[in-house]
Amino acid sequence: MTNNAHTPSKKIKSKKSLTWFSSFLIIVGIISSFSVWIFTKPAVVNSDATPAGFSMQGVAINQPSSYVDYSNLANNGINFAYIAATTGDSFTEDNYQTSYKRAEAASLKVGTLQTYDSTTDASTQAQYLINHVGNQVGQLPIAISVASRQISTRSDKERLAELITILNDHYNKSAIIYTTPDVQKRLSTVISQTKYWLVEDNLKNTAKENQFIQYSEDHTIGTGLKAIKMPTSVFNGTRKQFEEIK
Repeated sequence: MTNNAHTPSKKIKSKKSLTWFSSFLIIVGIISSFSVWIFTKPAVVNSDATPAGFSMQGVAINQPSSYVDYSNLANNGINFAYIAATTGDSFTEDNYQTSYKRAEAASLKVGTLQTYDSTTDASTQAQYLINHVGNQVGQLPIAISVASRQISTRSDKERLAELITILNDHYNKSAIIYTTPDVQKRLSTVISQTKYWLVEDNLKNTAKENQFIQYSEDHTIGTGLKAIKMPTSVFNGTRKQFEEIK
């Protein structure tokens, strides 16, 4: 009888011990989970700040066939996007129109990017771009990407100059040359009035002919799972000048 009388008391003590131990395990689990989150969460990158001394920055979308979250770009300090459209008279980016509309829907200022091909005459290249994009060339100057190998001769440079003139006249808007400092120097004897989008990987060359400057080939935009590395540029002028550009 004596042993049976003490049984309920032992059960109560066991339940209390179990409850306390369970609570202890839960607390330890919460602390451990928090510690793991602290040490493994993605590092915060200050990618939304436009470089000091400049008011607007944007990206070059060289492969619009790949999905780009334009709203994410707009939410992380990007103001404009240049979208690749054509190369010479033989290659078009199939998703240009879709990318163009999505960039505009994200309230980005949009520009068209054409790649120059010195083996094709200027009028043919211009018409190829016109046929592909129509009037959807955006609010920014048309950008013509020029590689060093495409300006080996004076004829190559003159053909480029003619292409610029045709596009200027057709769209009643300016064109800029998207290239390196070396190509810019080599073009200076033939092309003098056109401005440049300089691929410099720094922000030192702010000469007035450099309307845009690409300061990074793989700048990180956004944070966490939505972070993306893209060629990023600044507009070399004031916000008011950017709003007035065409």
